[in-house]
Amino acid sequence: MKQVLLFAVVLLMLSLFFFTGCKKDGFVAPKIKDSTVTTLATGSYYYLTTDNNGDVYTLGYGADTIYKFDAVSGKTRFYSLPVTTDHDTVVINKLECLTRDSSGNIYTVSVNNAGVANMLKIPQSGSPSTIFSNIDGIKGLRITNIASNKGNFYFSDGTGIYEIAPGGIAVLLATSFSSDFTVDADGNVIYTTYTYANNAGEINLNQVSPQGVKSVLVTGLYNAGNSSAFSADIATDKFGNIYAAVMDNSFMLLKVSPTKKVTTIMSSAFGNVDGPLRTAKIGAAFNLAADPTGNIYFSQFTANNSVFSLRKITF
Repeated sequence: MKQVLLFAVVLLMLSLFFFTGCKKDGFVAPKIKDSTVTTLATGSYYYLTTDNNGDVYTLGYGADTIYKFDAVSGKTRFYSLPVTTDHDTVVINKLECLTRDSSGNIYTVSVNNAGVANMLKIPQSGSPSTIFSNIDGIKGLRITNIASNKGNFYFSDGTGIYEIAPGGIAVLLATSFSSDFTVDADGNVIYTTYTYANNAGEINLNQVSPQGVKSVLVTGLYNAGNSSAFSADIATDKFGNIYAAVMDNSFMLLKVSPTKKVTTIMSSAFGNVDGPLRTAKIGAAFNLAADPTGNIYFSQFTANNSVFSLRKITF
């Protein structure tokens, strides 16, 4: 009888282990929560970046003030361009693009009436310094994206993607690119290209190494069919994953692992609905940015295109 009771106790303990997820240390394995989309704020939020603490910095399109969002203070003003005058003429400045470095410094581009673009470095103290002057003065084109990595700086305009080393001049890295680019922790410049052949268009993922070697990471990342009316924004996290948000006739969020495995994270009709990824809706996502834990932030037009929503995907 004792043997039967002992056997029953053992069976009960094993069943508790398998059905509750208990480990040797006695803790129960937590259930996996659904990834979710949330709207953090609505307003003039277009350019985005994050810092090492997971705080988010935002800048409206053609605006002059950078705002900071953190868990303690909420939304606060981080930096505003001063209003200056040149004799009797008011010099109108605006800020374009945002990025940060591993030390938490924020970078943006200041553009004045004449179209002169200067890159500003803004430490957490909020006192900026100009680190590059007139970075695109020859062509005078609008800067569309910037990035920083290990002291080198990168920007794109209507002609290509450029790199500037400290004390150096802009060097052209790539000319055939579409939409967006990013720089990973190893200094690889990652960007998308678009090819069209046999009545089918494809978005490809490419990179330029720190040594200047060009290569294709993923061929046919997304098939756009016979439509060229699409856009694609990309970001990389500290784990080496690359995220691509593709807006075609619907929204698609793709993830490329360090081993180049492509996974569809989310697919939805256009919209602005929060909730789990399986039911949430996202419209045109701009300026993807990843925080230190791998969550994704992006800006999105509202339905009437009057303001942007600041939204977050929590993994």
